[in-house]
Amino acid sequence: MTTPALSDAGILLIDDSQAVRSVLSTLLRGLGVQRIYQCGEADEALVLAHTCRPDIVLVDYDLGACSGLDVIRSFRDPQASPDPDLPVLLLGPLELPFLFEGAREAGASAILPKPLNANTLGQSLMTVLAARRARPEILSASGLH
Repeated sequence: MTTPALSDAGILLIDDSQAVRSVLSTLLRGLGVQRIYQCGEADEALVLAHTCRPDIVLVDYDLGACSGLDVIRSFRDPQASPDPDLPVLLLGPLELPFLFEGAREAGASAILPKPLNANTLGQSLMTVLAARRARPEILSASGLH
């Protein structure tokens, strides 16, 4: 399912598990994504985002020492973030009822179920990219905003 829009996109993966990052990278490559950036800690995420300027961020809910919600908040902070409107998708278990409210409050663009399959990932990325191109100042692909 390679698409030109995804082949041009840069994706930043934030997950404390190297194995999960490897699986997600494989899924992304299969979708045609060529620019994939990875880090395992929240502290690295903003530094990498400033350096690489990704189009989308995928962040795990549980990063061990902190929450993916904390990372999303830091990406929404105009003082710290290279782009406070950057699409940030939270990866997490959908059976946690508080996750949706927390993600909305933190400013997540969408929540993707974990484990993730290629179809869900590809469709979500395309939706987010299309929304960002259509209305870069407001991203509402998930209905969270």
